[in-house]
Amino acid sequence: MEKFSNFIEKRIAPFANSVARNKYMLALQNAFLSLIPFITIGSLALVIISPPADYANCEGIVRSIMFGWAKLAEWTGPTLGFVNMVTMNAIALYVAIGMGLNLANYYKMKPAMPMLVTAMSFLICATMNADGTLTFDHLGGTGLFTAILVSAISFELYRVLTEKKVGRIDLPGGGVPPALLESLGNLVPTTIVLLVFGAVSQILLAVAGTGFPDLLTVIMTPIVNAVDSIGGVIILAVLVMVFWWFGIHDAVITGPMDAFLTTTYTANMTAFAAGTAAVSLPYIVTKPFWWHFMTIGGSGATLGLAVLACMSKSKQIKTVGRLALVPSLFNINEPLIFGLPLMYNPVMMIPFIFVMPLNGVITYICMSTGIVSRTFAYAGWNMFCPIGAWIDTMDFKAFLLILVLIVIDVVIYFPFFKLYEKKKLEEEASVEKEA
Repeated sequence: MEKFSNFIEKRIAPFANSVARNKYMLALQNAFLSLIPFITIGSLALVIISPPADYANCEGIVRSIMFGWAKLAEWTGPTLGFVNMVTMNAIALYVAIGMGLNLANYYKMKPAMPMLVTAMSFLICATMNADGTLTFDHLGGTGLFTAILVSAISFELYRVLTEKKVGRIDLPGGGVPPALLESLGNLVPTTIVLLVFGAVSQILLAVAGTGFPDLLTVIMTPIVNAVDSIGGVIILAVLVMVFWWFGIHDAVITGPMDAFLTTTYTANMTAFAAGTAAVSLPYIVTKPFWWHFMTIGGSGATLGLAVLACMSKSKQIKTVGRLALVPSLFNINEPLIFGLPLMYNPVMMIPFIFVMPLNGVITYICMSTGIVSRTFAYAGWNMFCPIGAWIDTMDFKAFLLILVLIVIDVVIYFPFFKLYEKKKLEEEASVEKEA
């Protein structure tokens, strides 16, 4: 164990931390974080206009509720449908804009031009057809990988050209608006970037007969399918929790995963909006799957542990538990991780690492067999998990599944918790004797 710990600290931790601090990872993560309110709004809009059952097939009070829901959906459908389309069907475009903004902030550049350059470069690559017509099919989830790649390359090309002052046009400063100085001053670099991506896209369309989004979809499909599997769930969750135990934030894994989990989630949303039944949606492992069915209470699925801590006989553990319980209801568990602590805690290592993957495996089996519907909405990562799971699937069985998972998590944490509690009680008794 000591050798493994030293290996993690000396070899893995520096690499993992450098990945977490990578400018592209930070830009991507911040872009997705900025989009959470809009993803939530778009999801809830779809939920409101999609009653989970046809009132004609229901009876009693359920029929009345579904009838009222259907009328609400009919009344709000045009407005909320537009909200859903604008927020979710253009998410790749927003990621491209966010990448430009965050990379510009990283280099302390004025953000307006980089944002426009990355957005327009993406639009050139994502909307061109071989016959010269435009398509807007790839502004949503299917264009995410294109948005990430094109934004990073176009920004760097623009940055290098502007730093070297290629074709810099210097205008007289007096009376000229700063925005005009920035845009016209960098006219040549902007032109070069857009022409490069236009030419590359045209060559790709002529040679391969397909554009960037379709090509990247073919390349990334095996990786997406690997993530969307029981094996993928176990590997990713164990990696996240091993890193967390050694004090390496889960963003090292979840940051790069955002692109995959958002792609599968938006594919499910699109399929559901097109009429696919929730139990038959194409993907299981999505962003809401990860945050509401696996990380119940935060990384390590620690909501059950927070409940145990609140009832502890140890004064220290009980204090931490009471401080941590409310945040844990909203998937925030840093008070437990740092206060109990869970990091570098050999007694709690096994449940801390393996409870979350177990939640994922159980949920995957329930969804793959049709017992519980798959996710097509996203209530936000900090929504109370039972409610969030219900909203994500519009299936009350998902609510019940989370309650069952919390009980299972408590049962697994309990024996390890009691061992740790015993140790703390002995320490507290020793301190009292010395006092």
